[in-house]
Amino acid sequence: MMNRITLKQLSFLVIVFSLFSSTASVAQTISGKVFDKETGEPVLGATILLTGSSVATASGEDGSYLLKNLPANKSLEIECRFIGYSVHKETIMLQKGETKNIDFFLVSEDKQLDGVVVTGVRRRNTETAMISNIKNALTVSTGISAAQIVKTSDSDAAEIIKRVPGISLIENRFIIVRGLSQRYNNVSINNGAVPSSEADGRAFSFDIIPSSNIDNMMIIKSPTAELPGDFSGGFIKISTKNMPDENSLSLSVGTGINTVTHFKDFSLLQSSSTEWLGFDRCARPLSKDFPSHLGSMTDPSQITYYTKTGFNNDWNVKTFRPLPDLKLNLTWNRKIGDKVGTILTFGYSNANKTIPDMQNTRYGIYSATADVPTIEKNYIDNQFTNEVKINAMNNWSFILDSRNRFEFRNLFSQIGKNRFTERYGTSTVSGEYYENQTEMLYSSRLSYVGQLAGLHTLDEDMTQTLNWTVDYSYANKMEPDRRIIKNIGGIPADKVITPDLPSYNDMINRYDQKLYDHIASVGADYKKSFSDRSWNPEIKSGIYGEYRIREYTPREFIYRYDRLSGDERVDYINLPYTEMMNEKWLGYDKVYIEETTRKSNAYDGKNSIAAAYVEGVFPFGAFQANLGVRAEWWNMSIKYDRAISASQILMTEYKYDKVSVLPSFNVTYSFNDKNLIRLAYGRSVNRPEFREVSPAVYYDFELFAEVQGNPDLKMATIDNVDLRYELYPSAGETVSVGLFYKNFRNPIEWNFIDMGGSYRYSYENARSAYTTGVEVDIRKSLDFINIPDLTLVLNAAWVKSRVKFSDEGLVKEKDRPLQGQSPYIVNAGLYYTSSEKIGLSASLLYNIIGKRIVGVGKSTSVDGNSDYDVPDAYEMPRNVLDLTINKTFGKIVSLKLGIKDILAQSVIMKQFPTTTINGVKQEREQITRKYTPGRSISLSLSLKF
Repeated sequence: MMNRITLKQLSFLVIVFSLFSSTASVAQTISGKVFDKETGEPVLGATILLTGSSVATASGEDGSYLLKNLPANKSLEIECRFIGYSVHKETIMLQKGETKNIDFFLVSEDKQLDGVVVTGVRRRNTETAMISNIKNALTVSTGISAAQIVKTSDSDAAEIIKRVPGISLIENRFIIVRGLSQRYNNVSINNGAVPSSEADGRAFSFDIIPSSNIDNMMIIKSPTAELPGDFSGGFIKISTKNMPDENSLSLSVGTGINTVTHFKDFSLLQSSSTEWLGFDRCARPLSKDFPSHLGSMTDPSQITYYTKTGFNNDWNVKTFRPLPDLKLNLTWNRKIGDKVGTILTFGYSNANKTIPDMQNTRYGIYSATADVPTIEKNYIDNQFTNEVKINAMNNWSFILDSRNRFEFRNLFSQIGKNRFTERYGTSTVSGEYYENQTEMLYSSRLSYVGQLAGLHTLDEDMTQTLNWTVDYSYANKMEPDRRIIKNIGGIPADKVITPDLPSYNDMINRYDQKLYDHIASVGADYKKSFSDRSWNPEIKSGIYGEYRIREYTPREFIYRYDRLSGDERVDYINLPYTEMMNEKWLGYDKVYIEETTRKSNAYDGKNSIAAAYVEGVFPFGAFQANLGVRAEWWNMSIKYDRAISASQILMTEYKYDKVSVLPSFNVTYSFNDKNLIRLAYGRSVNRPEFREVSPAVYYDFELFAEVQGNPDLKMATIDNVDLRYELYPSAGETVSVGLFYKNFRNPIEWNFIDMGGSYRYSYENARSAYTTGVEVDIRKSLDFINIPDLTLVLNAAWVKSRVKFSDEGLVKEKDRPLQGQSPYIVNAGLYYTSSEKIGLSASLLYNIIGKRIVGVGKSTSVDGNSDYDVPDAYEMPRNVLDLTINKTFGKIVSLKLGIKDILAQSVIMKQFPTTTINGVKQEREQITRKYTPGRSISLSLSLKF
């Protein structure tokens, strides 16, 4: 036992020593990086040598080099050479034991060598290049490269990004950064604005971008003047693949199963002929002659006509056992000469998912007298979802000469989701009764992002650059004929039914929703470098303009049966829901349709942003300071009709107008080439979105609650502070520890409203909030313990936040953590890569997040007694373990096996009410939702020609 303990202690010392020992040296050396002076990009394979000697080395993928064994106390001439560039020479003198940092900036000869034009494009998709980007960045940032992505079984950007320090996901597609929800984060694709894919707020859905299209993802966590000011958690910069290295054609075919989905019964509403393409334009939309509003219609024959023909009244549900999931990817890379290149990708997937026996419970105020929970609704859900994704990307690069390059990028995505949910259980809101509920939902999302960009060097000395972009983005979200049915058919006879239930007229609801988003933006960035041997400052400036319009049109309908006789009504509500739309029941004097659309739910929105910034980068010895200021003008308007009558129009418009001045600074101190520390401060804002300020009301079936906007919302302001230490032991390795603090004024949060039997969520400005935390990121090869093929990646974050609400009002809302914030997040991974001859790689990835608020509660007591609160609902921690194994056979064939969520632990959401018993405050637990997602197993075959 003693020997084993000693070995562990020695191993720990070896690890610690290996991380830090490489920072010390007693020999005379020089190190640094080699860059292309025109583009600022690292140069791979340049030769650095001591003139007239055999002492030489070469630069790596990130341009870094290390030249050792140099003589001391004498003048030395160092040369840097690379084909196609002029030789760069430096004269230096080293003291005994000294290490000096020298960066070389090579100037292209811009001429043909033996009939060959030498051109190059920076490789940004390697792990070494990503670490280099993080190290040389002027901000606190992190990221993930294509080289790391390919080692996992992640299929899209949503699955990839959760591997990044301090990031977690909600609904498997919306990100939480440092405990801040999606509203506090911003996204760009190739530096261009992206549209929101959701009606309820700013929420870019990361699942629209397949992993095979991504070159790298950078997450910037501290504000800087050149970035948009509307973010506080993180600014996610997604770069798609662009200039290919070679001509190639790649094809990938994959399949997969889930242990709770496949080889079991699966139910869906009959599909349309186009669903396999990710949209429905024929089975569910309203009939072409359907009127714009039914509210003023009184003609019995017309009411009968549209009741029978206005909608598709096929309610038959098919039950089957789904085939394994299908996934196809095709990538075509083509270089046309040395100055033109294109990448074309196409992807298709068709996947099924079952969530069986999901517990869904809504509680009221805990009963302190009986010491038991108050259950208002207690349901069991069985949910079945089919999701089809089609994506395509076509990017072009045009290199005119060594000083001018143009890029044209296009990204398209179409996602269709068919979901069927069966719900059964009891409700006690107005007397206890048993009920069946069914939701049939089809939604489709189309996204397009197009960009034309130019990168220009303005002078022969290559000290001035101008980059510009023109972008257009479009998104729509369609929910044609969403159906929600309550019925009694099939309910066991011993279940209690309230006598007044047959008189209900809202048992069948149908909804139609359309959302259109357009964004046009233009931006330009100018940079001037001042070249001096002792001081090389940079000045940057830029402008940005964005114009966004949105059109949101929802419609709501119910089927009334108040004209049926009492006996007919009882017979009707006891029918199976598949027979309730039988034509014999439909008509003006039977079951007829009525439109209940609130005109105020539809709105048109416009949003304009104009921005300008200036910043400077000033090196002072080991210090480097980035100081800047950004000014943004924001103007938003939203129009809606508040008239109740269909024949009346009462247009109302809300306008928001604000100018924000946003200072920022980032200071870096480099102890040496391997150690540095950063301090950053920046002010940012968080603006309300269209949906959040509109009076529109939307019913969320999963929450069994309504969601409504608040036109009185104000813009939030955030001050952000970061401090981070970074260590780079060797190429491809990093260790960092960071602290952060954020202070919010007027943060926008959800609030909960009890509508007397029904629930509603809305938005409000809290008085203030803060979030603070610690982040650790380690990426270390295990070659120091003779396992060179194994790399450890570990990142973790510990976060604390608090929202403080206003003291105004009879009942004060209690302070609580930010919604969606986890107190800790841990990601760990072991990556194995064999020699090229063996061709085997594998990864074992682990993830866990701490409990986080997914549903806000409500204080109800005037004296602040928490025994009478509706408590917050928390998603509880669960351990997630993924395994991926990839084997190549020669240079053409590769096979990948992936197992996701190996442990398959249940997803559990809980409330923690308090109750006072014998004068002692005690905490209780009650489960609001629980389900098991199952394990997913995938297998794919890839061919590259």
